[in-house]
Amino acid sequence: MKTKFYIISCIYFLAANSFSQEEKPLNNAIYDNQPYHFGFTLGVSNTKFQINYNQNLLSQTDYDQILSKYSPGFNVGIIMDMKIGQNSNIRITPSFNFTDQKIYYIDNNAADIYPSGNTGISNFETPIYLKYRSDRINNGRAYILIGGNFMIDLSSTEELPQNQSLEFHKTNYSADIGFGIDIYFAFFKFSPEIKYSYGLKNMLRGTENEINNMINHLSTRCVTISLAFE
Repeated sequence: MKTKFYIISCIYFLAANSFSQEEKPLNNAIYDNQPYHFGFTLGVSNTKFQINYNQNLLSQTDYDQILSKYSPGFNVGIIMDMKIGQNSNIRITPSFNFTDQKIYYIDNNAADIYPSGNTGISNFETPIYLKYRSDRINNGRAYILIGGNFMIDLSSTEELPQNQSLEFHKTNYSADIGFGIDIYFAFFKFSPEIKYSYGLKNMLRGTENEINNMINHLSTRCVTISLAFE
């Protein structure tokens, strides 16, 4: 907790200093004149399923509830950014997101977890965003991101018994929105950013069995906090 507070405090003071109304020399004054530039991003994520249940859940007595929990993950990627206007850019950030996906079937406070075993997910993601930026004030400018993301799971999963399987599709796509702050330094630009991803695809495969016949629809929800260096 102290570490998180320290990081947030550092970002706050950097942003406050960058947006100060006092006139200051501009760091890297010609940076935004470039037609394109590259960089990399590092981040942490929290991912869960939004569950839509069906009537079979009400008629069964094996489980009290079925739920999904936020699972932490790690994200790393590269940035490809192209200027299309004075305050707008197209941004593509191919990246890998390492996380997990599980559903908890709970009865008397004891949980059966599906899929069982090691189900770590390695997603390759190709988000495409429109980045709209405010005018630059001293060495900072705020921005928003709007766009979509296509994901494919590159990890392999073991075959589970037919009557116990809970399997997910290997591909997914989402609508994303985020915001951040560009902070200019002498030789690079640093951007703390937060992003929300709203999964649009039903991730549950249609196999009929006693485990998944209580769920109609599973879609992902993800919050990502990242640091970009360009």
